[in-house]
Amino acid sequence: MELKEAIQISLTYLGDEDASVNNKTAQHPRLKLLVKCANLVIKEIATDYIPLIETEQVEVQGGRISYEKLLHRVLEILSVRNAADGIASNFRMTPTECVLQNENIKNASVKYSYMPVDIEIDEQCPVSPLVSAKTLALGICAEYTLIQGMYEQSVAYSTRFKEDMRTAVRKKGEIKVKPRRWL
Repeated sequence: MELKEAIQISLTYLGDEDASVNNKTAQHPRLKLLVKCANLVIKEIATDYIPLIETEQVEVQGGRISYEKLLHRVLEILSVRNAADGIASNFRMTPTECVLQNENIKNASVKYSYMPVDIEIDEQCPVSPLVSAKTLALGICAEYTLIQGMYEQSVAYSTRFKEDMRTAVRKKGEIKVKPRRWL
């Protein structure tokens, strides 16, 4: 989904149905603030609800993997595997690098969660497909009304946003009931 879809929905929620999001109006101060709020919400979703996961092949130097070698800003390293044979390696995270216990690894496959970068109004949102434009719009409205000092509306939007996020992260699958015997 593009960010402008969610912002258009949030404008509707905020009672500004007449406003339309296009390249000419993207410089409007209210829309700039909505884009900043959207970036805050996207980061909240990635850190608190549904993490963004990336797997990359990197070169290991002296049993250490510098976070600067990875494409994205690392939140947490989930696993490190030897790229040659796929065997997992134990590691520990430091503020600037990942230190491997097995120093013989030359190339590694690193799986990690990351923090998304700020996006503009016409870019794609880096969120899971489980997050709808409506859910993102509710989060944007919650942030916007909080910044504007409309605390009661902010609480209402925030509650709806959190309920939608709980629904998005809930496991949806087949419900199985154990077979039972009747005596």
